[in-house]
Amino acid sequence: MVESTAIRYFREVTSRGSIKQAAESLRIAPSAISRQIQGLEDELSTKLFDRGARGMSLTDAGRLLYSYAIENQIKLERIRAQVEEFDSFQRGHVKIAAVEGLLASFLSDFIADLANDYPGISTAVTAVGSRDVADMVSRHEVDLGLVFGRAPRRDLIELARMRQSLYLMVAPHHAMAIRGHCTVKDLDGLRVILPDPSFGIRQELDRVCAQANVRLELCTETNSLAFARAIVAQTGFATFLPREAATPELTAGTLIAIPLRDKRLEATQVTLVQHASRSASPSTIRVTELLVESMKDRSD
Repeated sequence: MVESTAIRYFREVTSRGSIKQAAESLRIAPSAISRQIQGLEDELSTKLFDRGARGMSLTDAGRLLYSYAIENQIKLERIRAQVEEFDSFQRGHVKIAAVEGLLASFLSDFIADLANDYPGISTAVTAVGSRDVADMVSRHEVDLGLVFGRAPRRDLIELARMRQSLYLMVAPHHAMAIRGHCTVKDLDGLRVILPDPSFGIRQELDRVCAQANVRLELCTETNSLAFARAIVAQTGFATFLPREAATPELTAGTLIAIPLRDKRLEATQVTLVQHASRSASPSTIRVTELLVESMKDRSD
């Protein structure tokens, strides 16, 4: 696993342009570097450098080896960081992509608790729609993803699920605010502000309304659930969210959550996903364990 001296010297000569400058950077004798470079060329039976008055430049074979040397360095640095973390789960950096509905309560509470209990673990949280969450996990841009619904890609594995039933959200002065519950048929003609189609919430709602032959009057479309909540609190519009996504407004009394009597909308969920082939760092493993526990506790 440890990188060979010859490869390390070769990479330094390539980046510096000469054995002399590489020797000065590494603080060793130029002859030591020359021996290692010559040894590599003898082992591979090819020239790695063209030597000229302006310094040393890579041959085609040298460029191929340099590409390997850089990739090897990156992998080794990643492994070293992970090995260092094995001494303690309390250090590291974890990247999470999540649907916006989880930011208002669930994730904000989780990150606050994590910061208190594991101050050495830093996090980066990105809020995007479900499709983008899945794409970011698939491209290895984040360690973990929280999507609305089931994992939408085959290269993702599901680690935990948290039921997040959808509710009709209206202001206290809305005509439907006095209802104890409502069915999908009751929504026909309702004036609404909805998240755009990249949101899992919108995708579920569109499917259910289409099956029930119900038409909502879409007045405004947005990529921000916070904006949707603010508009609903001030107008006669309605929207659809899990209770978790509107906790501050429900607590303050500026929104009312009306249960929807529909099996599909009552069974909607949030899923914690990870790429199937990703090698998780110790800190990511610990954050995953804590997220799984939190999702079990907070499932509605």
